[in-house]
Amino acid sequence: MLDRRFFLGSALLGGSVTLASRALAQDAGKAPSRPDAIEALADYIVRTRYEDLPASALAVTRSQLLDTVSIAIAGRNEAGVRELRELGREIGGKGESVVWGSSLRLPAHDAARINAVMTHAHEFDDTFGRGFLHPSAITIPAALAVADMVGNVSGRELLAAVTLGVDIACRLSVSSQPGVDGFTTGWHNTTLDGYLVSAMIAGRLMKLSQAQIVNAAGIAGHQAAGNAQSHIDGALTKRLGPGFASAAGVLAARLAARGAAGPRGVLEGAKGWYRQYHHGNYSRELLLGGLGVSFPSEEMSFKPWPSCRGSHSSADAALQLVSGERLAPGQIERVLIRNGPAEWPFLSNPIERKRRPTSTVEAQFSIPWVVAAALVDGKVRLAHFTDEALHRGDIRAMTDRIATVQDDRLANPRGGPGQAEVEVTTRDGRVVRRLVAYPKGDPETPMTRSEIDAKFADCADYGGMPAGRAAALKQLVERVDALADVSKITAAMAMKG
Repeated sequence: MLDRRFFLGSALLGGSVTLASRALAQDAGKAPSRPDAIEALADYIVRTRYEDLPASALAVTRSQLLDTVSIAIAGRNEAGVRELRELGREIGGKGESVVWGSSLRLPAHDAARINAVMTHAHEFDDTFGRGFLHPSAITIPAALAVADMVGNVSGRELLAAVTLGVDIACRLSVSSQPGVDGFTTGWHNTTLDGYLVSAMIAGRLMKLSQAQIVNAAGIAGHQAAGNAQSHIDGALTKRLGPGFASAAGVLAARLAARGAAGPRGVLEGAKGWYRQYHHGNYSRELLLGGLGVSFPSEEMSFKPWPSCRGSHSSADAALQLVSGERLAPGQIERVLIRNGPAEWPFLSNPIERKRRPTSTVEAQFSIPWVVAAALVDGKVRLAHFTDEALHRGDIRAMTDRIATVQDDRLANPRGGPGQAEVEVTTRDGRVVRRLVAYPKGDPETPMTRSEIDAKFADCADYGGMPAGRAAALKQLVERVDALADVSKITAAMAMKG
């Protein structure tokens, strides 16, 4: 049985290191005197059983699996996915794992790469707000690809591996530069943290030892990258990052299984993760405190709209105005959006560019575009982010009526995306506004069962999966605990193409 006291003891060992000055004051040539934190994380992922995990954390993972399967099908023919699939078909290789939404099978790492990209393609995947992280994109594609490869992985083992991987991913994200806004660090946490996490999940499912998983994490960490310039430029690489991380993680685990070694100080070493990527500014307590007892994943948000989670408070406020005030587009004279300091510089500014996104990615990261779609159509759907939609005159005209300002009072005190207020002035002089602190999909305001079901059906339909097949796939995922082999899920995701 899992001894949670071990993990708590590991968390307290050496205390908390939170100040960059303290970390950087150490001799850069000296290794820490205590074991690297990766040792405790590897032990955790090897030793923890399904039965040791709380029902609440497992429930979140089941929701993540259902959500991921649907949004991946929706993303199967998107830019980036198409090119990777065509390249995979050209290069070929051992058919170990299913490429979702296609008839193709590829080596596990290649399948994980493509499946992670399709999961992230629509900005529709779940979000851990405090860490500015999309955990499912860097856990579930790698896990299912490895499950296909090794065979006979039960639903319970899959859920355990993903729950643990998501827990570690959340802890990595909040322990890095604590108190510094995730949009400003310069890293795409989903990609950067995904290298280590996917390697550890793959190692768990391959039944590697604790020492081998430490090596796998070290090998993956040696490859890690993921700067956030693609967010700024609206570049396609934003969605490719989780694929790069997932593929590298699976390969790292396979190398470790064959005896390859990585650095043992991958996290806290003199040239390790926290120093190289985070200036030595990290919290050991946030990484290891309560390991195996508390699960940050229980804070997970699920997206009702396919855009950056930082835009959702604004979208929710706009939709509330449309429904509550019965606003028609022609009644709207002007719109003022107030955003917090995390969102405004990144999602609302410069206003000229945000009013005229030139790519799907730019639109996904434009609060004015998302709010305009909500005000014009009374909804925000996948179809609002296509190349055709970006040229819609009615939405463009609405963006021209939108102004944005930063309001520091709207910052989220717990970290992550903040509040937003949308104020509409009508042509007859009325002024109406809505303030949203917790947008739909937040743990405080969860999506309803009917909304979850509708999202699944809409995503499957968008991806071209017949309704009957989609319903069968959904039923299969919903009884994942009872499955003796989760490859039944990936087989049900195969389609022509």
